[in-house]
Amino acid sequence: MIDPVGPLPRRVYWIRRGLLVLVLVIVVVLLAHACGGGGGGGNDRLSAQPTCTATSTPTPTTTPTPTTAGHAPVRPCRAARLRVTAGTDQPSYGAGARPRLTAVVHNTGPACRYDAAPANRTWRILSGNDEIWSTGDCDRDRTPNRIRLKADGTFTYALVWDRHRSVEGCKTEGAAAQPGTYRLYVTVLGSPGAPVVFRLSG
Repeated sequence: MIDPVGPLPRRVYWIRRGLLVLVLVIVVVLLAHACGGGGGGGNDRLSAQPTCTATSTPTPTTTPTPTTAGHAPVRPCRAARLRVTAGTDQPSYGAGARPRLTAVVHNTGPACRYDAAPANRTWRILSGNDEIWSTGDCDRDRTPNRIRLKADGTFTYALVWDRHRSVEGCKTEGAAAQPGTYRLYVTVLGSPGAPVVFRLSG
């Protein structure tokens, strides 16, 4: 098998065998290179493939205020849509009895943002043309106190009158109110309520 036998010269057979061996060697080398990834760095090359995680600094964005789907944002309450109802716990008070005053704010419009800060409401008590007592004489907290007042919702205030006149600044107590007929007025966010009449009988 080593010594070629055939009609052609021996040199021709040796050249053919040499070319065949060379082709086989080239094929083996190419297969080894493809399977080995080019040598010992194959695994490193695979591990260096880009992943789906981003490392760039994100651009700041403004997050919108969430709103209920299909509804407009809640807007500030309008005075024209607020109905104020003043009241007293009794129509007449004997000697020493302190009137308990109330004010109910009724939202006749859609849901709105209502500011319940004390500075947004004023209580006044008059006798004839004489203003006896008013929260407007006192320093009132103006810190916003916003709440959501639903459509047809109400918000109620209450306070007790000490039966004395108010003085500017409210740092001292005024003179005691005399027996007679009085009227209570309450205004909230510019919306006035109808006056309520009550009596001090002693």
